[in-house]
Amino acid sequence: MDKFNKLALLAVDHQQKGRFGEAKIIYNELLNIQEKNPQILRLLGMVEYELKNYLVSLEHLSKSIEINPNDSETYTNRGMVNVKLDNIDQAIEDYEKAAKLDNKNPNPFFNLGHLFKEQDNLKKSIDYFDKSLVIDNKNYKAFHNRAVVKSLQNKYDEAINDFDEAIKIKNDYADAYFYKSIIQLQNGDYINGWRNYEWRWNIKNFSSPIRDFKKPYWNGKQSLNNKRILIHGEQGLGDQIQFIRYISLIKKLTPHVFLEVDKKLVKLFKDSNILDNIFARGDQLPEFDYHCPLLSLPLKFSTSLENIPSPKQYIFPNSQKDKKWKNIIDRSKINIGIAWKTKKNVQVQGRSIELDSFKEISSLKNVSLYSLQIFDAEDEIENKNPNLNLHIFNKDFDNEAPFIDTAAVMKNLDLVITIDTSIAHLAGALGCKTFLLLSDKPHWTWMLDKIHTPWYPSFKIYRKSKNQDWTNVFNIIKADIEEIKK
Repeated sequence: MDKFNKLALLAVDHQQKGRFGEAKIIYNELLNIQEKNPQILRLLGMVEYELKNYLVSLEHLSKSIEINPNDSETYTNRGMVNVKLDNIDQAIEDYEKAAKLDNKNPNPFFNLGHLFKEQDNLKKSIDYFDKSLVIDNKNYKAFHNRAVVKSLQNKYDEAINDFDEAIKIKNDYADAYFYKSIIQLQNGDYINGWRNYEWRWNIKNFSSPIRDFKKPYWNGKQSLNNKRILIHGEQGLGDQIQFIRYISLIKKLTPHVFLEVDKKLVKLFKDSNILDNIFARGDQLPEFDYHCPLLSLPLKFSTSLENIPSPKQYIFPNSQKDKKWKNIIDRSKINIGIAWKTKKNVQVQGRSIELDSFKEISSLKNVSLYSLQIFDAEDEIENKNPNLNLHIFNKDFDNEAPFIDTAAVMKNLDLVITIDTSIAHLAGALGCKTFLLLSDKPHWTWMLDKIHTPWYPSFKIYRKSKNQDWTNVFNIIKADIEEIKK
């Protein structure tokens, strides 16, 4: 084997093992020897792709195609780069060219399926995943992605079948178990849903990192008699508010319970007498014998739709703040708190609505609206419609600690109208009468086609269908508010 081929194999080995910098150096050396070698150009292009140098990657791959315009894999690779550069039409063209050059290669069909999924062209996405699976029926990722698309089409049984096919091929494929659990939970199959939800720790980009404690994980079977257990929060603020209810069940098994949550929730939970021992993430923790993530507790307690611990109220406002706002809010009015927007980084699309949607409600006689919006709405409030009457709290609101004033205000309102945010969960935990506004792709908590939820008895749910705007929903809400006024 000559020196060129030995170096090429060494570069490929570096690339396969993720040592992209080393591979890049060697590929560039090889191009100094053979500047028009299409395979080296392709491989270097993919190294630059992994290094996120997309324009450089595109240049190398395009040169490779100029030299050898009949290589299917290079078109597939360039399509991937064009997706990263948001050159969607060019990416489609590249993938289609790759498929035409080699119709036995499943990769371009798979990539087209994924691309059209991201473009919300679900029918085309399914068609291409079908074609990919005809060529390679052992591609568990194709089954998984087709299942995700079918779930977006509300074809839940078909989606679960595809997740199961992916699991048959790769029985430790965490993504398939996790996404399957979301459908199961959404459809009320809590027995299987909670079990599969435990795979969340093994999926890529999960919102909470797995905790590496030296003490053992509590599996729900070990006795907690005379034992100390740490329950640690996970995911978003709303999730922690929703599932903190399970602390009351843990306390029945042992008095030695420690709770670690997001620092924004510590004072709220302490004021509610959830526990004596509450710590913020990052605090020095006491010694404990077992630990358990908060959202694993429903599994440990075999939670079903029939036995969700759902007291009317389990979060309580700070007593001094409660008195303060009771004296400020005009009790002669129908007082309504509103929240309409998620954080900018929230991945679930379609949850937020326009502030202007509340205009007609604000004009109802004897109705006062209060903004409960706690983030990312300053510009919208500043530039709001002058005909929308909305009380805005001062900058010292919640200044002492997050949610402290918010909880007290909410408890003194007649109604909360909110989208699916932490405000919704806080309203439910406080036992506030709440109208929850949901898009056509709701979080699994709220299930499908239900107007009430066993998690929060004080809720009424209003759902927007996919091709509907919020106008019809707000017309119904307006009529329901009129009934409250009577």
